Amino acid sequence: MSQPIVSVIMPVYNNEKYLKQCLNSIIHQTLKNIEIICVDDGSDDRSPEILKSFAARDSRIKLLHQENAGAGAARNLGLKHAIGTYLSFLDSDDFFEPDMLELAVEKIESDNADFAVFRCDQYLNDTNQYKSADYAFKKHTLPPYTPFCFREITDNIFKTFVGWAWDKLYRREFVIKKQLKFQEQRTSNDLLFVFSGLVLAEKITYVDKVLAHQRRNNSESLSNTREKSWFCFYQALCALKQVLTEHDLYEELKRDFINYALHFCLWNLNTISGNCYSKLYTKLRESWFQELEITGHNADYFYMEKEYRQFQKIMIYTFEEYETKISVVIPVYNAEKYIRQCLESVLHNQNISLEVICVDDASTDQTPGILKEYQQRYSNVKVIRNKKNIHAGSSRNLGLRQARGQYIHFLDADDTVVAHAYEKLYNLADKNDLDWLKTTVIGIDDQTGEEVKNRLYELRDVDRGFDEKLLEFERFPGKFFDIAVVPWNGIYNRQFLLKNNIQFNQLFCVNDRSFYVSVCVKGKRKMITRTLFIRHRVNVSNSLIDKRAQHFDCQLESYLIMEQICNENNVSEKVRFEILEHEMRDIFVWYRKFIENHTLSEEMKNRLRSFLSPEKIHYFEQFGRNSRWLEFRDLIEV
Repeated sequence: MSQPIVSVIMPVYNNEKYLKQCLNSIIHQTLKNIEIICVDDGSDDRSPEILKSFAARDSRIKLLHQENAGAGAARNLGLKHAIGTYLSFLDSDDFFEPDMLELAVEKIESDNADFAVFRCDQYLNDTNQYKSADYAFKKHTLPPYTPFCFREITDNIFKTFVGWAWDKLYRREFVIKKQLKFQEQRTSNDLLFVFSGLVLAEKITYVDKVLAHQRRNNSESLSNTREKSWFCFYQALCALKQVLTEHDLYEELKRDFINYALHFCLWNLNTISGNCYSKLYTKLRESWFQELEITGHNADYFYMEKEYRQFQKIMIYTFEEYETKISVVIPVYNAEKYIRQCLESVLHNQNISLEVICVDDASTDQTPGILKEYQQRYSNVKVIRNKKNIHAGSSRNLGLRQARGQYIHFLDADDTVVAHAYEKLYNLADKNDLDWLKTTVIGIDDQTGEEVKNRLYELRDVDRGFDEKLLEFERFPGKFFDIAVVPWNGIYNRQFLLKNNIQFNQLFCVNDRSFYVSVCVKGKRKMITRTLFIRHRVNVSNSLIDKRAQHFDCQLESYLIMEQICNENNVSEKVRFEILEHEMRDIFVWYRKFIENHTLSEEMKNRLRSFLSPEKIHYFEQFGRNSRWLEFRDLIEV
């Protein structure tokens, strides 16, 4: 036989299921003058027998054998024996169109190119269906002519084509001259060869037609067992960086390389499982991102915002924190009647990684025993026991300090969470990098079990035009008080809370209002949605008004805390007015309830009169009819 036009080099390892289909698609190519070099990589199934059978029938097939060393080493061995003008590196579980080699040769010869690329698709092995793979051939980034070189590609050059070799045809003279070799490692062994060729080629061309079919969902494929070689991709990137440096191309291609390196790091992390997932995460965070020079750049340096945000999160969170999407903090006090139902709603039907921190605030009923039971049954449940009752606000603060989740939810022990709500809220918050996200709640009457309508819980007064849009508290502060001023109707970015030292105050009641105002004032990325989140139990105790009356001083203290928040954050006059008037209105709403419930005492009247200094009265009255103060001043006769 004369010198073959193409040397087809194919590593084979334990691929008896698909080898015949692959070989048949090669030997029946319309281009006949080829040699087919099959390198048995130490197979221990029927693959060697199949190869010998085909070689006996087709003299173009040459068989080589090596001890198992991986596809990279097998391709290099085949390369040493190849004599064709062109080189085709194929995988033994794929199959190909009959005119693949003929069309590729015609194109590479007509353009006198160093290598040619053609389209491929994916063959889904489990469903026998074909799926487009346009990401492997981004024509819109290529010039409208051929041939071209990498400098004429308009996008990240390392993402125009995928770093695999089987959808390309190479001129052997070019490969030898540039000393292109495959890395001899288990996976990611062709990236160095392909991308080195990309930047060193003077002329590149392509065939805009699907000519190769990549088999996917093959459980025995190396791509599906990368857990055994989870570090290989990093070695490939380091080797490519070295080649770029040696050829004085690194500075020119640095931004493209760093963006591709981030992309490939995250792709490997997001598509791997098992113990190596945590190993890879930790390596990226502690050293590999820095060694690949991905760190040290601002957001504008990166092409993909989503990838940059994930990179940022990895650098912020330890592996345990990254894996824990939401920490559910539940202050619990004498909740034996409700806590089981509450915990069951959190621990089941959520489909997201959670930790649950129950802060038992010195309960005196059966609650501690129930919490201990759940802690023993569930590894993600942690119980903290207060030696004395410190109230809900301080208990929430204690849970926040112990939490490790990316987001925090402060849940009441007598409420329940709607199925799958956490997953939906986290995905929306994560996608938009939110400081906090608020949503809708259903009120459930504890006595009757019936739904209780509440405009604040339902966001009834909030324009739907605000839904899932970033909100500006400074522009519309009053609108934020059309949302229930409670912690349990939303989730909060834990790092945001810690960085800004946002906590609950230590009052017996009204300990969450200052928390809400603080997250409104300090939060930069805020959003609401209509996803149903909580079933909030109301009318739990008829003594709620009595309790408020006993602790009326909490209402007044809360107002002073709001003044302090406004002063410390230098808010605008508009924001200050909306915050303080809303707080003053709450004082009088409860004051009116005390009157209607006949729990108002002279002591309370005197305390409120003393609180309403001339300065406070003047502050509200200067706004005239724009202030709701006028509705309440007659109640206190000032």
